Amino acid sequence: MSFAPRRIGMFSLLLGAVLLLMLAGLLAASSALRAGDTEHLTLDASTSARLVETRLSALSDALQTLAPGMTRDSTHNRRALSALTAAMVARHPELDRVLVALPSGQVVLDTVIHEIAGTLVLPVEPGVAASALLPLLDRRHVVLRVPLTFDSVSEGTALAVFTSDAMLSPVAEGAPQGRRFIGILAGADTIARIGAADQPAKIDWFGTQLRVPGGTHWTLEVAHARRIRELRLALWLLALLALVFLFSGLLWERRQAIRVAERSAELERLSAELLRANRMKSEFLANVSHELRTPLNAIVGFVELLRDGVYGELSPRQASPVDRIAGSATHLRHLVDQVLDIAKMAAGRLEVHPEQVVLRAFVLNVASELESLVAERGLALSIAVGTTLPRVRTDPAHLRQILVNLLANAVKYTPEGGITVRARLVDGTSAGSPIGCPDLSRPWVAVQVSDTGLGIALADHERIFDEFEQVNAGPRGDSSQRGTGLGLPISRRLTRLLGGEITLESEPGRGSTFTIWLPVDRADVQVAKERVSPASATKAVVE
Repeated sequence: MSFAPRRIGMFSLLLGAVLLLMLAGLLAASSALRAGDTEHLTLDASTSARLVETRLSALSDALQTLAPGMTRDSTHNRRALSALTAAMVARHPELDRVLVALPSGQVVLDTVIHEIAGTLVLPVEPGVAASALLPLLDRRHVVLRVPLTFDSVSEGTALAVFTSDAMLSPVAEGAPQGRRFIGILAGADTIARIGAADQPAKIDWFGTQLRVPGGTHWTLEVAHARRIRELRLALWLLALLALVFLFSGLLWERRQAIRVAERSAELERLSAELLRANRMKSEFLANVSHELRTPLNAIVGFVELLRDGVYGELSPRQASPVDRIAGSATHLRHLVDQVLDIAKMAAGRLEVHPEQVVLRAFVLNVASELESLVAERGLALSIAVGTTLPRVRTDPAHLRQILVNLLANAVKYTPEGGITVRARLVDGTSAGSPIGCPDLSRPWVAVQVSDTGLGIALADHERIFDEFEQVNAGPRGDSSQRGTGLGLPISRRLTRLLGGEITLESEPGRGSTFTIWLPVDRADVQVAKERVSPASATKAVVE
């Protein structure tokens, strides 16, 4: 069995939209985390560069404080320079050695604060006019050279020697989390560094220009570990799981769609078979019922001829069996007619031919047909149908069948007492409308058939209107007492076909009241009111 391709269902669309939003959120989060890492690295590099430049600038300014000591007297008072140098060293403990030279290059002060292993060749050239920061030969120390001027007069040169790592001491404390390396590079040479740049695949680098005295451009590089690498991997794993979930959901829905399509096809097939079987049943019942009526009519006809003496007078011994044949044939024809009506209703072939019916005369006519049956059971029949009721537009044949069924049931299940048929106009908009009125917004004629018989329990009120359902059915041998359970279902279907309804009020031991609700046009109600108004009555008397 093949199925046409189906569109994506609402569940898949909703799931896809949610997962796409989730993927977009994950991409945005990953990008934001990456941008945050880059910003954090850039901020650390720029901040560290400013701190190093500030340290070098402060040290350069400190060396300038030695200039006044060069001019105290012509012999260059060493004691004054020593005092100034001591004050400067106190503020900058990172210094290892301080030298002061005259413009000619002669060293007049050489203060060693920390012993330096090895021999250092210091760049003391005569006539230095610009400051400079130079790495020494051992690459572990640097020297800051600053010209000393006092009153715009060059007095000499001051040199400060310190370890290269001392330049990074301002950024060593309070290092941000994740920093793996920070260093100062002069070209391809590393001047100073803190940390090691191992595992380069797991770190991010950023370099910035470092302005040093003398106009030399060094580079400060910073490396941070990728702190969010695991988090980003987790996010992408979530995205992968979301895609797997999406495809699983689509696959599941596709399977559900195929399963639903298979079930729908099966239900359609079963429905078609049921409709076909029901149609065949209805046609069978209609055909059989129709065919049964022909021989039944012949039997009833010949029985009537026998009873009328066409073939000779019947003896008393023959009369009783012939009467029983006539009764059984009439009952059988009634049952066949009921089955035929059910078949026509199921096939939708029962037609309605509405006419205006004067209800009082109609009810009296129907009651006269059953008068002999009522008298045979020793029951009383009373009719209370007023002449002022409006005319009812309905099918008289169907209404007759409904009344006959209800009266026949009342006679059958009433051992003693009587049967009452009453009718009245019920305006649904007025107060005190009877219980069971189908529509309170329009007028109705309520025709009630009441008896004093066995009554029906509340639990069976709806069940008795189902086909072939009976309450307290007689023994199977007594067909006339047991019935077929078709009278009330036929009556309800016919009433609804006429636009009305049948309701029941009954209790066990207190009899039953069946109410036929027949719709009435307001125009017919108005005509009935005008017919019985005092003015109309006076006019009729005058005429």
